[in-house]
Amino acid sequence: MALGWDKIEQTEGFAGLRAHAEAQVLPLLEGADLRPVDAKALTGRLGGAVSGGFIFFVISFLIVQGLLPNNWWGETLVFILFPLLFLGSILGALFLFRRSLIRVLMDAKARFIIRGRALSALSAPLGLSYVATPGGAPAPLKWLAQQSWAPAELRDLTATFEAEGGMDDAVAAAREAGLMIESNVYVVGTREQKERYQEMAATQATVEDGFHGVRRGIGFDMFEWVERVEDAPDIHHLVIVLDAPLDLHGITQLRARKAGWPQEASPARFEEIDLGPKAFDAAYRLRSTDQVEARAIFNPAVIERVIGLAHDGKFRAVAKGRRLVFDFPGVNRFSLIDVVTGDWSEDTLRQTASDMAEALTLVDTLAHAFMLARKSDTGTV
Repeated sequence: MALGWDKIEQTEGFAGLRAHAEAQVLPLLEGADLRPVDAKALTGRLGGAVSGGFIFFVISFLIVQGLLPNNWWGETLVFILFPLLFLGSILGALFLFRRSLIRVLMDAKARFIIRGRALSALSAPLGLSYVATPGGAPAPLKWLAQQSWAPAELRDLTATFEAEGGMDDAVAAAREAGLMIESNVYVVGTREQKERYQEMAATQATVEDGFHGVRRGIGFDMFEWVERVEDAPDIHHLVIVLDAPLDLHGITQLRARKAGWPQEASPARFEEIDLGPKAFDAAYRLRSTDQVEARAIFNPAVIERVIGLAHDGKFRAVAKGRRLVFDFPGVNRFSLIDVVTGDWSEDTLRQTASDMAEALTLVDTLAHAFMLARKSDTGTV
């Protein structure tokens, strides 16, 4: 639920944000040619193209299956033709509807650019730098854009995503911490296989809305990645990356009891750690490859402060290398403009400001809870 403007402006550093939004952000949105789209009609057109391709595939496959002999080479040929016919049918249908699809892409690109400008303008007085596509364009999109048959519009869209990229180190830290793998997936294999899967999952995941800034002298990066859930709303994970309070030689993982362990790629041997307080044990599980280091991080003061961070039973954190990485699943944040439909309103503007206030308050809480030292006396917001 969005905070009201009065409550938003009570957040440290947010005084005067409403006047700034009305003077700088609203005119930008009102002057943009966003042309709202009927989401149901758009879904129907795209669904019709895919459905048409699938129907053609079924009919053509049945014909091929009926024509080929029922012997070993016929069955082998059917096995080979199945994926080829499927991909060919879907791609053929998309090719026939390419003008409509390209129009959708170009409209989405225009909204994406306006959205980035609006979020940059809204976050500027908070001392934040906005990154629209942390880590750059998704790997599948880059692969498609590199194909000789790819339309110029697709290459242009990919180039736009790449130009709006950044925060590679923060995305890499979250990936290496094992926090960018879907919760219903458990990877079994060698270290190399797990690392390849983590990299693939991170590069194929939708990563969006990155912010870099300094709060009370503490530098941070944060962004969202989207976990797709079948027959349920997507889960949007807010990831916050902070510098660790000390050089870490081991790996320490914290999870709320209702969440799964982050998936570490290395063959590290973890030991579960009992810190003592019953309130902590009721909310969390803690494990580490280095008990001494874990207890140094989770000293009594930290334990007391972290107890209130369980965040609806899904909070996870990893201390590894020089980073502390935190993961908070939830609903879509910072959704100022729907890049598919073009929908926006003064309510979505207030909701986005509310999301920023809550996220930065969370950064403050984490920095305080883990007793992070101030990096500088400058740039504080």
